[in-house]
Amino acid sequence: MAELENIQNLRENFKKQNKSCFILGASGATGKELLKEILKQQLFSNVTIIGRRKLTFDEVAYQNVNQQVVDFEKLDEYSAAFQGHDIGFCCLGTTKAKGGADGLVRVDRDYVCMSAELAKTGGCKHFLLVSSSGADKHSIFFILKIKVGLNLIIIWIHFCMA
Repeated sequence: MAELENIQNLRENFKKQNKSCFILGASGATGKELLKEILKQQLFSNVTIIGRRKLTFDEVAYQNVNQQVVDFEKLDEYSAAFQGHDIGFCCLGTTKAKGGADGLVRVDRDYVCMSAELAKTGGCKHFLLVSSSGADKHSIFFILKIKVGLNLIIIWIHFCMA
């Protein structure tokens, strides 16, 4: 019982801080679920999704979600989208089948790294990356090699991995 009260107190204290967050990759399966849960929990005073196209939502819960449409190939031109957020959630990713090896590297590594750098420059304190538990530079799978390199790059940008 005391543990539940403790969690409720933490939630209320967090809410009072009026934190802002952004989500990259809200159109994908993981990003959709994350956005849904963030809105359900009502922990953030401002929620922004950053993506390559505007998303359509019918539910009332989504009415206050801000949307920033960016061209990931020219991401540095959209630095304003990454300013003023306390926490960034990154759910960007593709498959080798969709984008080929080059597309996979571009989305899963390059776009993520550029986004993390812009977020850091824009004042973001925490960047949470959905990576892979099997990331290994010696893996026989290409994507797992990319993910281990990405994890190291995000640490280099001075974000703690979560």
